[in-house]
Amino acid sequence: MANMAMAKAVLIHAHDFYDVGSWCVVAECWDAWSVLEELDRVEDTTQAPFEIETAAIAHFARIIAERIEA
Repeated sequence: MANMAMAKAVLIHAHDFYDVGSWCVVAECWDAWSVLEELDRVEDTTQAPFEIETAAIAHFARIIAERIEA
């Protein structure tokens, strides 16, 4: 289940990889509560919990990839 530690891990990753892809958008435009809301939304939609931080980070990587392709 998503928690604040996962949300913070996503933001730390976004700051660490600020210059890679569009992680700067996550770093600048998202806060921990917004990240947690998104993770909760996805869990509710898919009925699959985020169990580790890397899964939460991977979800945001997919969001970034989809926006780059669009």
